[in-house]
Amino acid sequence: MKLICFRLSGRFGHFLRAEAAVSALTYPVPPRTAILGIIGAVLGIGKDQPQKLLEPAFIALQGKLPETFWHKTKLRKDPPNPLPLRVTKNQKADKSTKPEKASLIWQEWLFNPCYTVWAGIPQPYQDDLEIRLIEKRWYFQPCLGLSEMLAELEYLSTDKVSPLPEAVYHVSSVVSQDKCTLDMNKVFSDDLVIHQLRMPRAVSPGRVFYHASYFMERDGKPIPVKTDCAFQYKNDVLVFL
Repeated sequence: MKLICFRLSGRFGHFLRAEAAVSALTYPVPPRTAILGIIGAVLGIGKDQPQKLLEPAFIALQGKLPETFWHKTKLRKDPPNPLPLRVTKNQKADKSTKPEKASLIWQEWLFNPCYTVWAGIPQPYQDDLEIRLIEKRWYFQPCLGLSEMLAELEYLSTDKVSPLPEAVYHVSSVVSQDKCTLDMNKVFSDDLVIHQLRMPRAVSPGRVFYHASYFMERDGKPIPVKTDCAFQYKNDVLVFL
């Protein structure tokens, strides 16, 4: 199996947490479902379709926790009145126009997020993805969670990946919690800061999300874990999301 490696970055990002209520918290990294959506945008696959058409997809992700800040956003709660079919240059606004209903909420934004993504998807999508990344030619503009937050994609490499036997490895990617056991002695000796995340992994056609738990290191350093689900890609050891 071959994986395509590319860099995913942008000025801002926001991946809404499933448990967010009044304040819109964000995941520090894009969930697997969001990465499939970004790949789908590159390929020209419609909304909610990549998570079905691109399975089985092998996705690995590396990155550090970006800085965050809070932004107040105005969200409309009702659609505006439709315009008349014919508009004249002297026409004035209708006095009976209903007042706008909107609310101000706080959104947690990621500042300068940057990640490395490894992706293996079914053919013919895999070859098309590689060509489009090399030529920087996407069908839809990829974004980092919100359509206003444009994403930049940079092709890095394509190479074979090979499975590794069960052992303790320093894994470069975000690690699925149910596929590994942390080597706490090495975690402490390497002075690592491990964060536990619970993020969407898959979504059904009816938009029912299935979650999984993950480990990631604050600064993107390799995580020492015992696992039988590791793969070797060049100099990196990966575990798929």
